[in-house]
Amino acid sequence: FLEAYDTIRRGSYPCVVESLALAARSLPEPQLRSHLQEICAEVQRGSQPRVTDLYAVRSLFSGSPLGLNKLQVSHVKALSQVLFLTTHLPAFFLRHRLRSHVLEIRHLDCAMLRLGLGQLSEEELRAACYLRGLNSMHLEMSECRAWLEQWLSLSCKLQASDASLLANSMVLLSLNYIRAKE
Repeated sequence: FLEAYDTIRRGSYPCVVESLALAARSLPEPQLRSHLQEICAEVQRGSQPRVTDLYAVRSLFSGSPLGLNKLQVSHVKALSQVLFLTTHLPAFFLRHRLRSHVLEIRHLDCAMLRLGLGQLSEEELRAACYLRGLNSMHLEMSECRAWLEQWLSLSCKLQASDASLLANSMVLLSLNYIRAKE
């Protein structure tokens, strides 16, 4: 079932990246706009962005057009599908549920970082990756741990106001992870 659900989830990944690339065109700051456009192009070419690059553009995700309350409804629906949330609600409720789920994951991330990844069993490690957008079923444990360490290094540095970046990062960091490792 995890494979089937992941296939459904991954179907929304291109929409998320395309929505980000489209929104990036209308950003007022040329340097950050260019940086985000390059991240999107990199992901579309099959690469994986660096956490430092995502963190560098975090300010873009707090206001219009990339803040969670400003995203296009189609973008919010695609992000909701990534988290297996229903998309059949009014936009206000979609945004509220998405923010709530992303912030809950962030709280879990901070707790997991304090606990230490070494304390997680193989099953817990795989489940943690899966919850955050990465299908870990065909990865080695070392790959799961490396990806989760990378994820935590971003998630635990972000604030609640960065929920949109965290939601989009679920796609940006997991879409090409397996391909980037080959």
